[in-house]
Amino acid sequence: MKWKFRADKQIDNEDSKYIVRKLLDIRGVSDSDSFLNPSIGGLYNPFLLEGVKEASKKILSAIKNNKKISIFGDFDVDGITATVLMLIVIRKLGGDVNFYIPHRLEEGYGLNKAGIEELKKSGTELIITVDCGINGVEEIKYAYELGMEVIVTDHHLPEKENPAPIKINPHLSESYPYRELAGVGVAFKLCQGLSKISELSEKFLLWNLDLVALGTVADVMPLIGENRIITALGLKIMNEGRRPGIVSLLNSARFKKTKLQAWHISFVIAPRINALGRLGGAREAVDLLSTYSKPEAKSIAAKLEKYNKERKKLQEKIYKEALELLGSRNVEEKTGIIISGEDWHEGVIGIVASKIVEDFNRPTILIAEKGNICKGSGRSIPGFNLMACIKELSDLLEKFGGHSQACGISIKKENIDIFKEAFEGKVMKTLKDKVTEKELLVDFPLSLGSINEKLVKNLEVLAPFGIGNPTPIFASFDVESAGVLNIVGNNHLKFSVKDENKYISSIGFSLGDKIDFLRSAGKFSIAYSPFIDQWNGKVSLKIHDIKE
Repeated sequence: MKWKFRADKQIDNEDSKYIVRKLLDIRGVSDSDSFLNPSIGGLYNPFLLEGVKEASKKILSAIKNNKKISIFGDFDVDGITATVLMLIVIRKLGGDVNFYIPHRLEEGYGLNKAGIEELKKSGTELIITVDCGINGVEEIKYAYELGMEVIVTDHHLPEKENPAPIKINPHLSESYPYRELAGVGVAFKLCQGLSKISELSEKFLLWNLDLVALGTVADVMPLIGENRIITALGLKIMNEGRRPGIVSLLNSARFKKTKLQAWHISFVIAPRINALGRLGGAREAVDLLSTYSKPEAKSIAAKLEKYNKERKKLQEKIYKEALELLGSRNVEEKTGIIISGEDWHEGVIGIVASKIVEDFNRPTILIAEKGNICKGSGRSIPGFNLMACIKELSDLLEKFGGHSQACGISIKKENIDIFKEAFEGKVMKTLKDKVTEKELLVDFPLSLGSINEKLVKNLEVLAPFGIGNPTPIFASFDVESAGVLNIVGNNHLKFSVKDENKYISSIGFSLGDKIDFLRSAGKFSIAYSPFIDQWNGKVSLKIHDIKE
């Protein structure tokens, strides 16, 4: 990896508080007080977001007139949490409300006419979309033809003129200062609007910020601005263990009791919720997060754990097969990668595409060949707009959607080879001679002598960490290995480093291939994040990379 320093000079003052101030400075934080102390007061007035006031009035009118309302969501964590939030709030207001989550494998993403017909048969008079709908032009027209009204709440980029009279989307609202809300974040702004003109308690609404934090982190949204406030406060609520569904999920995962952080959402909670939608229908995930019954939550969580294990097996199988297929090609000569395989599970190929991107740092699309119409899922690298590339090749596709860093496609089997060649050509032309080498963003160099428990605790005030506010990474030069070098777990490198008289234990996840280098190396450089080891309570280093 290429190390890119935010500040390449070692700072003169290595006091822990000064280090934190330096981190804030190089990240462009001008108001450190509000950044370090996120509060409800920092959230924007929901009525600045176009459509919120009109939607709030329409929902309250529908409730007053006993109209049946249905929430039409998505099968990922963002869509599920947005669905649950709207259900809880409208039920609290006394509304007759139900929900519909499309089946990933049978219906695909977003609004669809079959789902709309089912809602009509159930007596629905008002549909509220969450995390979808902004580009469902034909489907919304169809809903109106059937006599239903539609309120669209979404955070995806609008590609078409939407016929719904009420649309809530930060990308369509010039008056709203923040564009990066998740789908559940947009739903939360609507709920805030409802709270302002009804008897809905703001306190009741805020107790559900755990849902908003969950969907925001799971959808990999930037954890700055409103998202930082939402996530920080939502994690506090999550740590109180108020929601039986989340508690049961953690218990079924045999999660060791500790303070939940944003990464626990990304790697422990979200994958289990997503597993249900990837392999089947996601309705039970809505039940899991909306129930107040501990036995019901426990039962559903056990099912999700089972699905998650199955998902992992499928993922490992497809990943292995994809690597074997790549082995027959010269990857170094390819700027873009497309791999297709027979009978691959379309609910899992997106995760495998992410792993291929992580391995080779190239825009990647995996296609599951099954029948005449095949499904594909793609992931990109920073600086390459995958969706823009796909749009240029849309004449070869049956259907497509996504954003700059991820996409989904449907393609006829007969067009796959032509699409592969065209895609690789487009990527090559766009990236040209740019080296597809991974970059590791390092904040600045530090001596090992400055790494201590006080620094680690002071760094915690910068959390929650994620996109836009990454975990601090430092570098130390001319260090040496000390003691025994071990490979533990799944190719993880465990060793100690020393700098003059300072010894610190370290672990490099998936860095087992560096062991021979360390055995023969004298001095080397490390990029790392310090943390408190839960096993012994001592400061350790999480190694991100090792260089000569």
